[in-house]
Amino acid sequence: MACTEQKLQQDMEPFPEEKLLYAERIRVDEIINPEQMVLKKQSILVTDSRNHDAMLYQYSLPEFKCIYKGGVKGQAEDEFQVYPRIWRTLTDKVYIGGYTEFSLKSFRMDNTYHLSFEKKYELPISSDIPNDRHIVRDSLSIYNETDKLAIKKINLNTRQEAGQILFEPDDHPEKYYYENNGIMIANDSLIIYAYVYKKQIDFYSVDSMKLCKRLVGDNIIPRIVIGDIENSLVYYDELVAGKRYFYARGQGKKKECIIEVFDYSGHSIAKYILDIMPGAFDVDEENRIIYGYNSEFFEDGFLKFTF
Repeated sequence: MACTEQKLQQDMEPFPEEKLLYAERIRVDEIINPEQMVLKKQSILVTDSRNHDAMLYQYSLPEFKCIYKGGVKGQAEDEFQVYPRIWRTLTDKVYIGGYTEFSLKSFRMDNTYHLSFEKKYELPISSDIPNDRHIVRDSLSIYNETDKLAIKKINLNTRQEAGQILFEPDDHPEKYYYENNGIMIANDSLIIYAYVYKKQIDFYSVDSMKLCKRLVGDNIIPRIVIGDIENSLVYYDELVAGKRYFYARGQGKKKECIIEVFDYSGHSIAKYILDIMPGAFDVDEENRIIYGYNSEFFEDGFLKFTF
């Protein structure tokens, strides 16, 4: 969906499907604590910056066989001076940062899931603290600068800022508890911003960086207890972009693990309640599987939810 003339604010539709999903536990030999899980073709890439001898893993699916283990902390050209971070993209390319503080490498994945180096990008030097990093059109870096309540668009070829979206801050210093704090995903045409403390999802045009649709739930008045996340009401705390749908994880009023599924026109598709909250997760849309990880419930491998 691209931004078109339409009613700007719309109520969220009821979900035509609601389902409770139970985790299947998949044991692996490696001792890992994933920070990111990114699905590419029939493999999944995992980052773990705590293990300085191997911070990047790759598993083939569905058997979860480890087909790559590497990514050393160090100062050499192919070592991670900072820590590995995968920029999400809907293409088959893989973008990995962290080799230096302001660089990014792109890799191609062949049909055997092997990664081959393609290009290195130098990023503009900045004091930004980027989160929710995405690459669109193989030329734009779009990220969520949560410290400044801004979404920024960077042209990778010119290393120049190409646009930004600013959100109104609150008049207190606890930035994590700002009313407009949110999480972000992007594809070639849309930037989607889901609010942590409001039942609200905004759609912006990648080209113009202007708001083109706003979905609102039955209650957009936030319940925030500064310094106390347990007693604050968290609606959305993670987004994953698929090719057909996007997946919004949150807790809701009952403190459950909820994943809401929307299409890119803003229509409600499904609502899943998971018996275990995955920290890192990604979605295999073709095979209708959510892969995740939660060390508190199962530290010896991964979680698999079939929907």
